Amino acid sequence: MYQNCAILVIGNEILSGRTRELNAWYCAKKLFDRGCRLAEIAVVADDSTQIIGTLNRLRKQYNAVICSGGIGPTHDDITMQAIADAFGVPLLEHADSVQRMQHYFTVEKFNDGRRRMCRLPQGAHALLCEKTIAPGACVENVFVLAGVPEIFQSQFDSICERFGGQAFLRREVKVSLPESSFAHGLAQVQRSFPDVEVGSYPVLCGKGAHGRICLSSQDEQQLEQAEQAVKRMLQQQSQSFVRVP
Repeated sequence: MYQNCAILVIGNEILSGRTRELNAWYCAKKLFDRGCRLAEIAVVADDSTQIIGTLNRLRKQYNAVICSGGIGPTHDDITMQAIADAFGVPLLEHADSVQRMQHYFTVEKFNDGRRRMCRLPQGAHALLCEKTIAPGACVENVFVLAGVPEIFQSQFDSICERFGGQAFLRREVKVSLPESSFAHGLAQVQRSFPDVEVGSYPVLCGKGAHGRICLSSQDEQQLEQAEQAVKRMLQQQSQSFVRVP
């Protein structure tokens, strides 16, 4: 089981703002529920040098890397070639994928674009899912998935059991005070519960300030105790806080 990982999002359309990124968000929620710590999300352009450099850093730094985007049939889909180059292996036609594609589309409709999607780095394992006949790839600790959200989600769901094992749990406490009034007290709670991640997330600042304090941990007992400590701290701060008209 992979206990931590990074996500590498590939695509000019993300960096230009044309497309809203959804895959890392979907993946982050799933990884949290499975207890795998997502340590980093990197976004790079459709540029081989950027992909190779970033991937080689991430795959050495973390247990696993999940890549999103750039494995389609067009000229700008360069991810598979970049992955192969990062590992120093050739990009080869995958015989089983060719056979599946020909059977699905018929030999007559198996065009160059579809053949292009049958290429995998040498030694890679094909990743199959319900939403597409075209494969993703697994090369050592790197998982190469599509950029189309529906396909990405199906591909990730097919491999998610390889990540984590013990779910993270999350609690949220509503707060109607400015952060400055409870910052010191919240830091004390964090120091008292090092196995609980404590964070403050304001919704509105200034007049009418409010937001939420979020706590997460794999230890349910510690999480419960930390939540109660936060509530006691907020109650004390609320009683002593002087609201400015």
